[in-house]
Amino acid sequence: MTSELAARSEGFACEVSELIRGSLGVDVQVVSVRLGDRYAIRPAGDTAPQQRIPLCVNGQHLADLSLALYQTLDHSRKHLKTTRTDFGIFSTLDRTPLLRLEYRSDMREDPVCHWQVHAERGAFSHLLSIANSADARRVPSPHDLSKVHLPVGGERFRPCLEDLIEMLIRDCGIDAAPGWQQVLEAGRERWRLRQFRTAVRDLQDEAAAVLRAHGWEVTSPDAEYSPHVQPYRTW
Repeated sequence: MTSELAARSEGFACEVSELIRGSLGVDVQVVSVRLGDRYAIRPAGDTAPQQRIPLCVNGQHLADLSLALYQTLDHSRKHLKTTRTDFGIFSTLDRTPLLRLEYRSDMREDPVCHWQVHAERGAFSHLLSIANSADARRVPSPHDLSKVHLPVGGERFRPCLEDLIEMLIRDCGIDAAPGWQQVLEAGRERWRLRQFRTAVRDLQDEAAAVLRAHGWEVTSPDAEYSPHVQPYRTW
């Protein structure tokens, strides 16, 4: 990796720090750590519990947010790409997460990006138990709802950290900093524009066709181009 890409990863870590500070009001240092041929962006700390971000309600510490994003070069070898994301919400009452958002660009069986909810509901367990009786290989853990992977848009259209934080503030009553909504909206726009630009690089013929349909003059480049369609096929 070049020093330029290392600097980009460090810059992204600073963005995440500012996002956490501006939305949750927590002053946390997010660092970019080199791990072989990739970088891990996560809160500073020597152990996993030390790297968690406290979540409070009326000042009472009730839960923690864990986050880690792993980055390397994309298929073109020109751009920094997040290949793995781990977001988790943990109660202070036990070690089991309440929910997790996981993304793996190289996932083979489960959805590339998915939610896992660590909760139970009788009606859902009833459905899974019958499915387990019919085919235990497909549904091996009918009483563990966290084994159900809820797909959420694949590699290009997956949720961002801003979406998770807004859910915590709006639906879970987590304490927020003044102006949190503007901070999250700006961050979400930044994230989605990055994903949009990546999609345009993937599917340049599609992008050119849309622009031409709206009156733009688009000239094909001299260099040979092959569309990168795999992210749009994978579950």
